[in-house]
Amino acid sequence: MKFHLLFLKWLMVAAAGLTFSSCSDDARQQNEHSNKPDGLPVVTEQVKPRYFKKELTYYSTLTGIIQNTSTSAVGGRIEKINYRVGDFVRKDDVVVEFPTDNPSIQYEQAKHAYDNSKKNYERMKALLDAGETSQANFDGIETKYLVDKRNFEMAKQALFIDAPFDGYIVEIMVNEGDGVDSKIPLFTLAKIDRMKTKVWASESEVKQIRKGMKSFAAFDGKVIEGKVADLSQAIDLRRRAYYAEIEFFNPEKILNPGTVTEIKIQVYVNENALVVPMNLIRDSAGKKILFINNNGFAAEKVITTGLSNGLEIEILSGIQAGDLLIVKGSNILVDGQKVYEVQ
Repeated sequence: MKFHLLFLKWLMVAAAGLTFSSCSDDARQQNEHSNKPDGLPVVTEQVKPRYFKKELTYYSTLTGIIQNTSTSAVGGRIEKINYRVGDFVRKDDVVVEFPTDNPSIQYEQAKHAYDNSKKNYERMKALLDAGETSQANFDGIETKYLVDKRNFEMAKQALFIDAPFDGYIVEIMVNEGDGVDSKIPLFTLAKIDRMKTKVWASESEVKQIRKGMKSFAAFDGKVIEGKVADLSQAIDLRRRAYYAEIEFFNPEKILNPGTVTEIKIQVYVNENALVVPMNLIRDSAGKKILFINNNGFAAEKVITTGLSNGLEIEILSGIQAGDLLIVKGSNILVDGQKVYEVQ
């Protein structure tokens, strides 16, 4: 009997404990619910004017502002190469030499004829000045001298290939002792204090490009500034594209001919633009919209847009500096919906 009374007291205490625990859980849940904000959670960023630019990017090969490849006028053996790649040469410096005994040129005969004509010309001119010979005699000697001089110069040009202008040797295609045919490329000379390149643009791109626009070449961790110097007006039928020729100042010789590098043309700049990520823009009944947090409520804003750089787009109207743009959670919002900020 005593045991039954103790067991009943224990059951009553346990039941009271369970009831208290259940009441406490319900009270805690009600308290948590009452503290939770109404509406949907969102993350916002304040709209601020900032620098915005759009660039068109290409990859292209650079050349010197003036670049020329000299070829052989005759076939035969390369006797001597006087310079190496990277050397600076002056106009008329001889770069490549062929032997003077080349049978197709007859250099020695041309030189002998020129030397004799020059002596006769100088002697006859002295006689003409002294009045001891006629003008007709002098004219005949002068004509032969000029013909022999020209023949000798042509023989020299064929065997001694010189630099057509001041510049740097950027490529040599032959070696001493090589036997070559006529018209074979021998060396390339370039002026590299300025560089140029052509990029090929689509029809939509070329409409954005103007002469004088800033351009940039990225090379070896450095960025070299240039400008658009020329722009084609007609499409290249083979490439189905338009070209833009770009020039770069290169006084420190950072850029090298033949280098393939990234080229950017800056087609638009706004130093005080309102810009948003493109993925935030929604389409609603054919209109572009964004959402801002307006005192705890989602406000739908119809916007007009400008240019895009692929990731961001310029907003021309619909929002203004200082607005709290909803950047997370906007995909499920409707106009006027209650929202609250979260971190």
